[in-house]
Amino acid sequence: MTEDRCSGLRGRLVQYTTPVWGPLVEAVGERLAAGFMWMHEAQLSDGTCLHAYKHIHTRRYLYLTVDVRAFEPMPCGRFVALRLDFAIERAMCTWWILSGWEAEDAEAVGDAVDRAAERAAAAT
Repeated sequence: MTEDRCSGLRGRLVQYTTPVWGPLVEAVGERLAAGFMWMHEAQLSDGTCLHAYKHIHTRRYLYLTVDVRAFEPMPCGRFVALRLDFAIERAMCTWWILSGWEAEDAEAVGDAVDRAAERAAAAT
């Protein structure tokens, strides 16, 4: 498969020195945002800025735009849109298996997923 046949948008690293926390806080709330590391900012081929956040326990990434849309990387290196609730589940829901979580954490994750699902339903 050649790169030209890959689906999604190309991304290029823009910066990795100045964290941007707003999209993550809006997506998952302050409590859960504290469990992530901001890794870098990329710019997609359509001009969209994409921020990469890595969860400290699951080591999984949550890729968010400034307007809180989620993306996922494809094997060929491009990015495709992903429902925000699915992205949050992917990044966080193995947390309890890996290191356990407090009841408040579990509730916060469920609330973040529910809010994202409502957002997705409202957009359709």
